[in-house]
Amino acid sequence: MNPFKSIKARIDSARNTKKSRYWEYTEFFNDGVVWEDTFFLESFGGNNFQGNPYYIYKELLKEKYARFQIVIAHKNPEALRKELTTRGLIDERVKIVQTGTREYREAVTHAKYLVNNISFPMDFIKKEGQVYLNTWHGTPLKTLGRSVAGDPFACINGQRNYLMSNYLLAPNDLTKRVYEDEYMVQGIMQGELFLGGYPRNSVFFEEEYGKEVKKKYSLDNVKSVFYMPTWRGTACGIEKVDQISEIERLAKELGEGYRVYVKFHPAMQNANTAFQYCLPMPADIEVYEFLNAVDVLITDYSSVFFDFANTGKKIVLYQYDKDEYFKDRGVYKEAEENLPFDIAYTYEELLRFVKDDTKKEYPEFVERFCKYDNAAAAKQAVEKMLGEKPQKEIEPTDLYIIDFPVTEEELFTMREKLEGQKYRFVFVLGKYSGNVQRWTEIEYTSLNVYNRLSPKERRKERRLRALYKCFGNKNALARLRAFGARERRRIWGDLRIGHIYAKDKKLPTAVRYDVENWPTDL
Repeated sequence: MNPFKSIKARIDSARNTKKSRYWEYTEFFNDGVVWEDTFFLESFGGNNFQGNPYYIYKELLKEKYARFQIVIAHKNPEALRKELTTRGLIDERVKIVQTGTREYREAVTHAKYLVNNISFPMDFIKKEGQVYLNTWHGTPLKTLGRSVAGDPFACINGQRNYLMSNYLLAPNDLTKRVYEDEYMVQGIMQGELFLGGYPRNSVFFEEEYGKEVKKKYSLDNVKSVFYMPTWRGTACGIEKVDQISEIERLAKELGEGYRVYVKFHPAMQNANTAFQYCLPMPADIEVYEFLNAVDVLITDYSSVFFDFANTGKKIVLYQYDKDEYFKDRGVYKEAEENLPFDIAYTYEELLRFVKDDTKKEYPEFVERFCKYDNAAAAKQAVEKMLGEKPQKEIEPTDLYIIDFPVTEEELFTMREKLEGQKYRFVFVLGKYSGNVQRWTEIEYTSLNVYNRLSPKERRKERRLRALYKCFGNKNALARLRAFGARERRRIWGDLRIGHIYAKDKKLPTAVRYDVENWPTDL
């Protein structure tokens, strides 16, 4: 072992801990205060302000919601304020906080109404009395959750956010099943998983507004094409095709009767990228507001085609790297096998399909994946949050802590013995070891091995533990269990927990003071 490397790792960890200031979440949680008439909106981790939270925000700007304060989380508050001011979409009720700051942690832990289209950080703890709507950000074509090969625990923060949500929005049955099965919340989620229209798709029902956008950007007398590819990361396919060069070629060969716009992931182009024939999406309009005005959408595996299908307009899927893209990432057959759109695998096919004026109808696809979308979806989402919270009698879920070596065979033997019971395996990352491959057949979650007590609370925990160990002080145990209850709420949201079983009693605070002996027959 390299001692210098170990020391550096500890220094880096300390720096990251200090930077995160995670204990501020617990301090704000402990004060018990909820700002009754405040909405907190976060979109894509604060990297932009688009999608469902943006359309809910537009609804909240209406006069009938004048009593509410609105807080938006964004990585660049000044830029967003300028952008919203330019669009005439801001008033004195709106406050923009920078993600990762104390101001952010204070607002998200106090606002009564929370809206997110991804997930809040692992250190966030939702208070009793807060109302959380999670909308996610699209119907999946690619597999998610526990079906993502090679990374069975990548879904855990999504799972905990769904478990703490009072409302979880699914735009269709496929998305609903993904929540239930891939994130394993079926039967244990206290909140309401409901089918409803996507707020961002409400713009596709605003025909007059679409005409105004067309006029504003001079699209009336051209065929407008919008290219929105998926970010492929390090997938090998991206090395084989220069997407920027190809879309430039497409715009050139289509000629003056067309106007081609592009929206790439930031990692796919640099700030100095200059287009000669195509145009970047206008910066002074939200992406779906602009999308509503175009004639043709080109994408590949992005969920945007599910949304754009509401318009009935032309959709072309450019899947030149399909086999490579799905080699390590599965696809939902229900979606893939029901695609009614032209699919181009070569540039020549792409050019031909875009030029083809043949009208394609796809009512069955719309009925399957878009039937809940409507013009009032944003209003319906707000009304859902302001209405009565769902009351459900959910039986407690027993937790079996896996912090020891276990083979796949042993794990499945345990599963067979637990059949008919309500439980979850809890894998302690860093302590669990084993070679499990069939993750999609296991109901599980994880337990973070790190505690999120404040530095002051950690010192107090040590003193209380000594008091209980040496003198059997019941008051000390009660206070330790209070720490544990808060940690469980952070890790598992509103999950109603029954018995907690483990072999090792030296566990994180979340379960340490309430754990029971591992069943002898398991």
